[in-house]
Amino acid sequence: MKKQGDSKTLSSLWDVLKRLLVPSFFFFFFLAFLISHDDLILTFTGNVSDVVMVSVRYGSQIGLWLSATFLVQRIITVFVWDGLIAGISGRPVPRLPKDVTGMILFGLAVMGVLATVFDKSVTGIWATSGILGIVVGIALRNVILDVFIGLSMHLEQSFRIGDWVMIHQNRRENHIVGQVIEINWRTTRLKTTEKNMIVVPNSKMGEAILTNYMRPKPHFRIDLEFVLDYSVRPHRAIRVLTGAVKSLVDDARILSDPAPEVRLDQALANGQRYEVRFFILPKGISPKESRHLVNRRVIEHLSESGLTPSMDKERIFLEKGSSLPLLGSPNDENLALAIERSALCKSLTASEYDDLKTSFYRKDLKAGETLYRQGNRGSTMFLLVEGLLSSLCTIKGFEGEAKVEHVEPGRHFGEECVLGRNSRSSTMTAITDCVLLCIEDEAIRRISQSNGQFLRSLNTEMGLSQDKIIKSKWNIRKEKDESAKETRKKRKSGVFQTFFTDLFPQSAPEEPKS
Repeated sequence: MKKQGDSKTLSSLWDVLKRLLVPSFFFFFFLAFLISHDDLILTFTGNVSDVVMVSVRYGSQIGLWLSATFLVQRIITVFVWDGLIAGISGRPVPRLPKDVTGMILFGLAVMGVLATVFDKSVTGIWATSGILGIVVGIALRNVILDVFIGLSMHLEQSFRIGDWVMIHQNRRENHIVGQVIEINWRTTRLKTTEKNMIVVPNSKMGEAILTNYMRPKPHFRIDLEFVLDYSVRPHRAIRVLTGAVKSLVDDARILSDPAPEVRLDQALANGQRYEVRFFILPKGISPKESRHLVNRRVIEHLSESGLTPSMDKERIFLEKGSSLPLLGSPNDENLALAIERSALCKSLTASEYDDLKTSFYRKDLKAGETLYRQGNRGSTMFLLVEGLLSSLCTIKGFEGEAKVEHVEPGRHFGEECVLGRNSRSSTMTAITDCVLLCIEDEAIRRISQSNGQFLRSLNTEMGLSQDKIIKSKWNIRKEKDESAKETRKKRKSGVFQTFFTDLFPQSAPEEPKS
């Protein structure tokens, strides 16, 4: 870790030196030439005319002014804009303030050249430039409008580089959604989810209605709709959908706080419409990519549960007085289908499959309940049919429990206790309401004695689980070290935020949940 940190520091230092190398070279070149230009000319060229001497003298002075300005501008860019301000704000600084800084510095340099090198009156120059500015302003009014609106957008900070925004158009399908990647003199550049770049004039950005998905908080909500048949009871549908969306929670892309939720939105002619709500961090994942992930995971969980989204259908009854079955039975989970699809049954014969199927029994678990704890003894293996479980483990020197993985439908676990007298390797807690199938160690051992491939698959699964626990412990220790560094960095930035509140606004306080 220390070697990696040292190499990273050296790499950053080398990048800074490379950016300062060219302006430093020109500055010291013109400085040395200005100090000794008379001796250099006499040494290398001999006698020269006065015109050449004056030209060299003027050129060296002008070069010194411009190279010094170039060096100062580069130092401000590297250490102030890209160093101090970018480090505190956590985002790259737009080109616009850097260009404004450079323009001001070079403008002052030109005034200095005229006043010191050519001995001209600065007051007269300002008066002449004012008249010229009026003429240029009329000719370039659209360009100037873009520039000043760009400056006002930077001062107002309605959006910043890295923000995901939507520019509203006359029609909804024409709305532009993209990530701000650059704000320059005339235009704002957006990168869309299709990896295309859209260039919008600043004057249009100033006039448009704009939605910033990352303000006032860095996350925003996405809603997806799924329609399930009336034969699927609401509590089961909510259990399956909640397990699907919560299995993607990682706090880097899809957030656990605010928590995802599922609501029964509306009763339609072809089924019940459920709304899946979740919050994302746009800097970690684009809105379109998050929809793709959640849609795919929901379809997978529905498939594991033996369900499909509802579709338009027509039922024909030939007998008079026949009743329409609107709802299924309370225990309508297809447990036999879950057993058949499980990886446990891939290597079993028909008789072994029948033996295994009759050995399972059902267990329901409410959200927040613990199935078993790390270190407990047990003699049962489990198969998750519906819902979502979290595997947690305790780590020495770490407060609380660390998450190892999510256990999703179709997954079997607990092999370590049925293959030997071992204790539970992790704590298993229900994130959502869950339906599980349990099987005692006697049935597993009975099948393992006659089926070597079945035994090898269990041993492989147990080894993979142990590897995940070891990897989780390693990641927790690494995150702990990085968290300590981040805490020290926040303490330093807090000092700057105290004195420069307008430039580095603090995060808004958390709002209470409705």
